[in-house]
Amino acid sequence: MQNLSVDQTVVYRRPKPGTKTGRVWDIADELTRVKGRPAKRREVIERFTAENGNANTANTQYQHWREWHKLQPAPLTVLSAEPCDVEPQSFRVAPDGRFSIPLEMREAMQLGEDGRVTVRVEAGELHVVSPAIAVKQVQSRMRKYKKSGVSIVDQFLKDRRTMWGEE
Repeated sequence: MQNLSVDQTVVYRRPKPGTKTGRVWDIADELTRVKGRPAKRREVIERFTAENGNANTANTQYQHWREWHKLQPAPLTVLSAEPCDVEPQSFRVAPDGRFSIPLEMREAMQLGEDGRVTVRVEAGELHVVSPAIAVKQVQSRMRKYKKSGVSIVDQFLKDRRTMWGEE
């Protein structure tokens, strides 16, 4: 399969029918027809690997299929106001330390569009936390110190005004 380059934009040609790469495109087209929406990467990869195909081939060809159809990845959405759990999954860390977090996990982490996270290692475990979840964790820990009917902000401002001689 030969790709054409137009103003540094790669334009992919549809793979030949009957090839492994063509099968990925066929699966994506079929899922799109059946579901009435663009096929999701995970669905295509699962179906292709169930047919003894290589997950990496499915991943690459799915991206080419999306670009060929001029489809943009769906924006990350927060499904719930509360963090949720996702079943453990196994994936590889590349020799340079990189890995991809699956969409379902990114959504559960309430990861923002900018992709910023805080990372730490505790007892050999890697912890990755989005800002949205970090704020919720701090609010949860501090809730026990809140006194009913008392505004800490108002008290702070009153103390500052007194200190500055404004009251």
